Amino acid sequence: MKKNYYIQFLNLLKALEQTSPHPEIDVTSKLILEEIAIGVAKEDMLTVSDVMGLKHIGSPATVHRKLNLLIEAHMVDPVFKGNNRRTKYIALTKDGESYFRRLSDAIQMARPSPR
Repeated sequence: MKKNYYIQFLNLLKALEQTSPHPEIDVTSKLILEEIAIGVAKEDMLTVSDVMGLKHIGSPATVHRKLNLLIEAHMVDPVFKGNNRRTKYIALTKDGESYFRRLSDAIQMARPSPR
């Protein structure tokens, strides 16, 4: 089989997750975490209500439970913006940012070297 960089990335990811200082995160929690990170990257943070509306990931009860797991794992934090105390936004913590940095490093390692 021709060298497959995606498979190489998956192998690196698996190795990283086994040695990760971050707690093990299940697939559903990862999907929620990815949605939160995309919002943060776009400088358009998701609110708790936005996260609860991620019906393509799971039922509201499942999403709520997984969001709480991410908070307990110190991957995300609910925060207020400015003086608005009615709306909670979900921010990545330092641990959450570190998780995505490690994924980014794995992608860099899997990329073919320039010729």
